[in-house]
Amino acid sequence: MKKILIAGLSVILVAATAFTAQSQQKVKVKVKTEDRDRDRDDDGWSNFGGNHVPGTWLAYIEDEKVYIEFTGEDWNTGRSFALSELGTLPKGEGSFSVTREAGTVTFKGVFEGGKGHGFYSFAENAPFKSYLEQKGYSGLTKQLMLDIFFTDISKSYFEFMKANGYGEISNSQLKDLAQQNLNRKVMEDYFGLFKTESWGHPSLGKVVELREHGVNARFVNSFHKMGYKENIPLDKALELRDHGVTPEFITSIQKMGYEKMSLDKAVDLRDHGVNPEYISSIRNMGYKDITLDKAQELRDHGVNPEFINTMQKMGYKDVTLDRAQELIDHGVNANFIRSINELGFKDLTLDKAQELVDHGVNAAFIKKMRNKGVKENTLDDYIRLRDTGFNE
Repeated sequence: MKKILIAGLSVILVAATAFTAQSQQKVKVKVKTEDRDRDRDDDGWSNFGGNHVPGTWLAYIEDEKVYIEFTGEDWNTGRSFALSELGTLPKGEGSFSVTREAGTVTFKGVFEGGKGHGFYSFAENAPFKSYLEQKGYSGLTKQLMLDIFFTDISKSYFEFMKANGYGEISNSQLKDLAQQNLNRKVMEDYFGLFKTESWGHPSLGKVVELREHGVNARFVNSFHKMGYKENIPLDKALELRDHGVTPEFITSIQKMGYEKMSLDKAVDLRDHGVNPEYISSIRNMGYKDITLDKAQELRDHGVNPEFINTMQKMGYKDVTLDRAQELIDHGVNANFIRSINELGFKDLTLDKAQELVDHGVNAAFIKKMRNKGVKENTLDDYIRLRDTGFNE
């Protein structure tokens, strides 16, 4: 299982600081890491977006790959490279470079014990930039050329895309492909996914959307491994990711005894805030046979253990889930009951409390009537007054 560079970032940063002092260069580094709940691709990992102005780098070697964290003023992005692509790495302080059709990144710093840190710079390849301009692409800033370098977009990349039905790539689409690291390996995985799931030939815009939302073959296959054998439609895969439905979430629900659960139901539960913690909190109060539909309904109506506990502590011991839901729907709560109790009506039943609320009788109304000299003494009397429009 591959390591994630961010996990050991603090250790490497200490080394990077030492190198900074040694080289007598001052570089302000602000690492901004975005949690997108995204699986790292086999060929690399990334925090997408940001302004890739050259700055500092941190790296480590594993399984014949070099994982490099590029950091600028207020951004960071990660990419992986084949060890062979980096050539001979220095032992200690030195330099090395990576050359692709888009240009060359030169690294200067220290590489020891399979880890490295230092500073880098990027020089774009003028002939390749001219090639892109001849294809009609404009706005090829150094920023975009660096993204193209990271994604390894080359002449053969365009041929590969054309062979797979994407011969026309617009200016904005080129930028999206580069910024989203939709390199050849990632695209091959998507093409395989489109075939196995019968998604046809999605537009490049849809491919970018899938990438932005973290939908890939690994994500879709994780549901098939759980037993959902039918093809998962593209929009359903996006919906699952956007609503936070993961195999882990489904498994946690199934372990509670709800074994037969559709993906649509999983989405519903997420949307309505029903999770294992909520279900357990209801069960722990003695309501053992709660169904998923009932849990969702209760959540929608605001029924929680706190409400039921409060009612029970006030003496209403036999509150069912349906009754709790009904009380909340009618606006009956502990504060309302206490306000009526404080006026001398100590033995207030839940039915009477609900009736009072339904007829608009509250503590303020009763006090107002009493201040006006109304002599009626029962709650039914106040209900009749309210029903007849007596309010002055």
